[in-house]
Amino acid sequence: MECPICLSQFHTKMNNAVVGKNKRNINIFVYFQLCPECEEPIIGIKEAMKGEIYMNPNDTEGLLLLKKERKRS
Repeated sequence: MECPICLSQFHTKMNNAVVGKNKRNINIFVYFQLCPECEEPIIGIKEAMKGEIYMNPNDTEGLLLLKKERKRS
């Protein structure tokens, strides 16, 4: 995975938690971890497949990352 802040490459060690259900009654999960290089938070959201109640935190395929502006040096 690539950090959206510092652009370094790293292996994911995400945590996740269900935050609720959308209008279609599908679980929505938030994924999070700190970048091992810049230590900024990496946060994303992912919709479960219909009926899934558990999502593997290391499966980041389809993860929509929330991004903030990069810090200027």
